[in-house]
Amino acid sequence: MYLSNAQRWAKLCEEQAKIIENLSNTFPQRQAQHKELGYCWRNLADKVRSGESPKVLQ
Repeated sequence: MYLSNAQRWAKLCEEQAKIIENLSNTFPQRQAQHKELGYCWRNLADKVRSGESPKVLQ
């Protein structure tokens, strides 16, 4: 199912990735974790753009 507002969701995911990665400026010891989280947010943005709906893990 394609999200009707997929582009907006993808943009929010990209913004979230940037925010998390910028935390490395304040907490450089966590740079690897910030990079990984940023990657996950960008991966989600790509999936949303391609028409995949996010799935909730339980």
